[in-house]
Amino acid sequence: MKYAITTLLAILMLASTEQAHAQKNYNTSVGGRLGPSYGFSVKHFFAERVAFEGLVTSRYFGPHVRGPRAPKGYGYGHWNSTPGINLTALFEWHFPIGKVQGFNWFIGGGAHVGVWGGYDNHPYLRDGDRPYILTGLDFVGGIEYTFKNIPLTLQADIKPSFQFFEYLGVWYDEAAITARYAF
Repeated sequence: MKYAITTLLAILMLASTEQAHAQKNYNTSVGGRLGPSYGFSVKHFFAERVAFEGLVTSRYFGPHVRGPRAPKGYGYGHWNSTPGINLTALFEWHFPIGKVQGFNWFIGGGAHVGVWGGYDNHPYLRDGDRPYILTGLDFVGGIEYTFKNIPLTLQADIKPSFQFFEYLGVWYDEAAITARYAF
């Protein structure tokens, strides 16, 4: 873990010494996010290379169904069979990829808070049928492309999150594609 944090800090320091600036083509963008968590995304640049991204997401895909009649992939794990919502705030640093205008990579981090409905036989809560709260830290890294002639930005990222309250663990499967209207 120390090695990962040291590597992340080294990358940020090296990237911040670059002379080139990210080629920002928009100030704010709003759209949808698809992945294990799905929902809405808003990104706003408040400096040339620094942006804030807010996410409102869920991992709910319907009630958990067991047995031979359950549709394949339905009710994947307890997180996806429990109604809930997460609010995430991320700060991201953007850097250009080559000389392609509008094509950037980014790295950043932030925090989240979520409320999830309970279910019987919760592996971590004794009274698992009550709603519970998730809070933790998030890291994010990915690429983004903003089209030159249309107000669209596409983003692919991975966002592992670490939970600290009422559930100690890691959500490591947070890879997503985001499409946003840029203005």
